[in-house]
This record gives sequence, structure tokens and C-alpha cells, in this order.
Amino acid sequence: MPSLVSILTPSFNREDLVAETLDSVLAQTWPHWEMLVVDDGSTDRTKEIVAEYAARDSRIRIFDRTWQPKGACTCRNEGVAMCDGDYVMFLDTDDIIEPFCLENRVRAMEADPELDFAIFPGLMFEHTPHDLGLWWNIEKPEDELTRQFRQDAIAQGTGVLWRKESFVRIGMWNLELMLWQDIELFFRAYIQGYRYRKFFDLPPDLHNRVNPASLSRAQFFAPEKQWSRVRVAKHVATMLKANGQADRLPELRFMVAEIIFGAARSGQLRLATSFLLWARAEGAVSTGEAARIALVLGLYASRLTRFGPARRLAEAQQRPFWGHGTIGQIPISTPVTSKAVGNP
Repeated sequence: MPSLVSILTPSFNREDLVAETLDSVLAQTWPHWEMLVVDDGSTDRTKEIVAEYAARDSRIRIFDRTWQPKGACTCRNEGVAMCDGDYVMFLDTDDIIEPFCLENRVRAMEADPELDFAIFPGLMFEHTPHDLGLWWNIEKPEDELTRQFRQDAIAQGTGVLWRKESFVRIGMWNLELMLWQDIELFFRAYIQGYRYRKFFDLPPDLHNRVNPASLSRAQFFAPEKQWSRVRVAKHVATMLKANGQADRLPELRFMVAEIIFGAARSGQLRLATSFLLWARAEGAVSTGEAARIALVLGLYASRLTRFGPARRLAEAQQRPFWGHGTIGQIPISTPVTSKAVGNP
């Protein structure tokens, strides 16, 4: 029997966009799919629109979220618990997939039954596919874990097809986080040795919408979101040590610095200071790096960054910690090749 793909979609107040997403699913050349839309309490016509599509095609089903806490990742996990697929794919209500998406992904996975997941290329858009002419990201010489440390991820939630058993085994989405859920998930996969391949020799099959109104962008430096970042970094350190990779702890310095500088800029100096102490004790930053970071904290704490010389000094001290990520910045005219390899 052909493999079934379960498409898991959280929904919340997307009446203006959800029909485009549903139309792209209905256009798939691989007919063996089911789509579970888990609504997170929409107050507009989102549920009504999805219900209209479900009435036309029984492969689409809509549910109200019953798990806690509220949020997209809770909806995704609840969908996984209810789905019947051999594979799971996550699709947001503002993104669009090409008609060949599921077919190419399933055939790639079935060519190597040992894979836990596979990574596929995607493009960024704003209003209509191809309007920005930008890759989500491209292949580079560095391994995926190195790129994850530098906030230059090649994989994100929708750009991957998971074997359902593997996704359940890895622990699914972390419901304790308010931010960096994708980042934390792929850290788990890379550090714990889950088997994957990249298929960047295939045409891009996903159009990922640039959406300034995204819930994950709202109140980006709110304290609870800062604490989510801290939690991710500390979990990564724990996993590295548990999996015999403690020598890679210094690569955490990029994330550590980003968290601390963000906290300092938003006035959360106590969090920034305590996290710096943790990072130094763990070996995530060296003595010299800690001194650089502490100098920046002092400049923010004294509010001297209001003045040009101090602001430039702070910027100079932060520069060595920039990860140089290229997410959403590479023109599609840039050639993309794939080694189509992952964990051995």
C-alpha cells in the first residue's frame, strides 16, 4: 500500500491566507495524504473556510485544540497524536507547497529506509510565490550542527519530511518553549545522531511566506521569550555532554552572545548577567570572550550606548560573535548543489 503522508497544520486567524495553503495541498500529485488542521481558537472565518474544504475532500479534517498550553506547537503535537501517516509534514497556514512536493519527498525517503528525516529546498515569498526571488537557505561546506550554532539553519519545520515513528521517538515539539522551537528540535536531531539527508538537488517545493505579523515575531524580546532562548542553550549544553560532544561547547558562544546582547538591549540585565556566568562556568565562552560580553553589558547598563563612541565600542565588541547567517538572503540566481548526505 502506498505510504500515507500526514500534513499537520496549526491554524489561528488566517482567513485571508488559509485557502491558498489548502489549494496547494489539493493540487498534490501524490494522492496519499491526510491533512489535520488543529485550530487554536480562531475568532475569524478560518475554521469555517477549512470546514468548507473538508466537506469537499474527506482527506482534510479540522479539530479544535484540546491540549495545553495554547500555541502552534501544541496543535502540531496533538495532530501527530491523531494522525495515521507513515510520514509527517508540518505546514503553516501562510505557506504554499508545489504540486510535486509530497511525491518528491516520499520517493526520496523511500529510497533510503534508514532515514529518520529528509531536508528539502524552499523559497521565500511575500505575496505570491517567487516574488522575492530568495532561497530559504542554501547548501554550504559546514555541517548542519555548526550552522545551527551560528543561527544559519538549513532546515525549518515545513522544509522537512519526518518518518512518523522517528518524530515521536525524538520527543516531538517542545511545548515548554515560546520561541526557537525549530532550532531546539533540530539541535536534538543533530546532536543525538538522527539519520537524515539533504536533497538540494531537487527543485524547491516549499514557498515560505515572509510575514511580519507572525506570532513568533511579536514581542520578540519579551522576558518569557528570552527565557525560552536560555532554556534552549542550556538544553543544548546538556545534550552535548550527554552525547560525548562536550568539545563543541565553545560553539555555543554565538547563541549565548545573541541571547545576552538581546537581553541587555531590552533592559533585562539580571538575566543577561546570570546567563553569562552560566556560560563561562560551562565553557561556552572563554575568559576573554566573557570579558568582551561583560564590557558590552556595562555599556548598556550605564546607558552609554546613547552616545556614538560608546555605541561603536559596543558594536565592535559584539562583532566576533556574529554568526553570519544567510536565511532568506540568498538570491535564487545563486546556484545550489547538494551532497545529499547527512549523518552516516
